[in-house]
Amino acid sequence: MPRIKVELVILILIAGLMYAALHLFNEWAFYFASVTGHINWIYLPAFLRLANVIVLGYYCGSIATGLGVMFLYMIYPSTVPTLILNTLAGILSPLLAFWVFKILKNREVSITYLKDLMMLAVIYALMNSLTHHLAWICVEPDQLFSFNQVPIMFIGDLVGAFVGALVFNLVVSDSALVKYIKNRAKE
Repeated sequence: MPRIKVELVILILIAGLMYAALHLFNEWAFYFASVTGHINWIYLPAFLRLANVIVLGYYCGSIATGLGVMFLYMIYPSTVPTLILNTLAGILSPLLAFWVFKILKNREVSITYLKDLMMLAVIYALMNSLTHHLAWICVEPDQLFSFNQVPIMFIGDLVGAFVGALVFNLVVSDSALVKYIKNRAKE
């Protein structure tokens, strides 16, 4: 049985807490741009789902995002089916984005190439708005006020993912922080 690394568990917890904290900050800072409790014209945490996968890998990054969603459900309780499907949508959308990117470009995303991060952000925003709306159709149809929600969520995720991609690209190009965390996560 593989040994669980305490450092990796701590990184996953920190990433999950960062996602939840940025979600709460976004809700407070951009309340004026909120369409519903789940949709905002500006959603800064969008890129953190991608960054979790980039930095921690597919499995650990997905666990971090899932934990972040669960932390939020401690603050905003909901039904178990809603929790499960929203968590799955939050985890699947970045994974689908990486998969679609690889199909379209016949290669992995280069995290130092801003054009790759921007393309990934567009794919992610589409996948995220679609997976969440599919989840809501299944368990929370009252969340669906109109079909206009899908493009609004897409735009909000896209704005957040673009901002995150720009910041991430600056951090990656100007420091060794992400490389260090990736290397530690792989060990």
